[in-house]
Amino acid sequence: MDEQELPPITITPDDIQEANQLSLHCPICANPVENHVPDQELRPVVCEKCGTLYHKSCWELNGGKCAVLGCGHEKYFLYGQPRGDVLRVKYTDLPAPSANGRPSRQTKKLKEEQKRQVEQLRRPSLLRRLFQWLLDQIRIG
Repeated sequence: MDEQELPPITITPDDIQEANQLSLHCPICANPVENHVPDQELRPVVCEKCGTLYHKSCWELNGGKCAVLGCGHEKYFLYGQPRGDVLRVKYTDLPAPSANGRPSRQTKKLKEEQKRQVEQLRRPSLLRRLFQWLLDQIRIG
């Protein structure tokens, strides 16, 4: 069996961020990062760039920067604190109501599609119908 050379593995910043969000342990001390702690030094903070969780004291112990290889960002935010508007909707973003008080064509299409999808979900699948048929045949015989 001859060896086949595999392509090099590339790790993107998205890969690093996803891996760090899966971990609930501080990368400095390896202890769990908990949200509700009485000690202010153990409050969870999150790296603004890669999203890694730290204890506040561990962040400061590391020189006030992220310890993740390739990140090194120097800003963090407190975990669980609001960071601004997530979604802002203005009345001008919404479609204007129809003049006659009836739903628009687009609304009718959407409602018909929703109704079709609900009916499709309620309708038993082929496998379900086959299983029911087999149970009926067993009861008859």
